[in-house]
Amino acid sequence: MAITWILETTLDPGRADELRALAADMSASTRANEPGCTLYEWFISEDGTRCHILEGYADDEAVVTHVKNLNAQFARQLFGIVRPARFVVYGSPGEEARNAIHALQPVYMPPLMD
Repeated sequence: MAITWILETTLDPGRADELRALAADMSASTRANEPGCTLYEWFISEDGTRCHILEGYADDEAVVTHVKNLNAQFARQLFGIVRPARFVVYGSPGEEARNAIHALQPVYMPPLMD
């Protein structure tokens, strides 16, 4: 089952350019190395203090792959720039995927209808 999420973050004023450069690197890596990623888009507020990352994955395996790649390559730099504010996960990820994203304290939104 597909899994989609929105990670809402905050960042200090003046760091938007630094975030843009990192987002470009992360997007290129994700698109090149993660065929199970179906959606990967970044949005920033006009004042440059909030960023939303919209992501979609084909299944649990794709989620776990993404988190492993993120942790190995980008997590330290990303979370040095942004601070997670809210993490909403749409779908019904299994135990392994839930364990992979647990640290971000997600709010789960399973489908209302099958």
